[in-house]
Amino acid sequence: MPDAESRRNLDVWWGLLLALAALLCNVIFFVNPPLQRAIPWLSLLLAVSTLIFLGRGMKLAFAGPRVYPGKILSSIVAAISLLLVGLALMVFFGARAIPAAALAPRVGQRAPDFTLTDTSGQRVSFDQLFAPAADDPQATAPKAVLLIFYRGYW
Repeated sequence: MPDAESRRNLDVWWGLLLALAALLCNVIFFVNPPLQRAIPWLSLLLAVSTLIFLGRGMKLAFAGPRVYPGKILSSIVAAISLLLVGLALMVFFGARAIPAAALAPRVGQRAPDFTLTDTSGQRVSFDQLFAPAADDPQATAPKAVLLIFYRGYW
């Protein structure tokens, strides 16, 4: 059995790994994996587990003056882990404030008609985009339109 001086504090490192996993769960949520509804709860579980491991690791680091010499490194790793957990928890609780998009068009559903100005200042309606070109009667009408939304104005 190793003596107390050579013992490593793996709890803070496990806490860092769990904090990264909690943050990664929020990214994986948007990939649309199976069981997508469980991903936010998994992120919350990982964040709570991180806090438990960090508490144990910091207790080991600061319990006795000579037990663990890596107090500075443990403190730095714990601070980084706490920042990651804070971000994961902020995303978990902040996502609940986003309103549901019940009236938004679904993928493949036709968008409602609208009229906007193009880059040359001409007004173009959505239905005009599906019409064949006026100068070429042989042309076929497009089957789809790609809508790209930019913030700001031209």
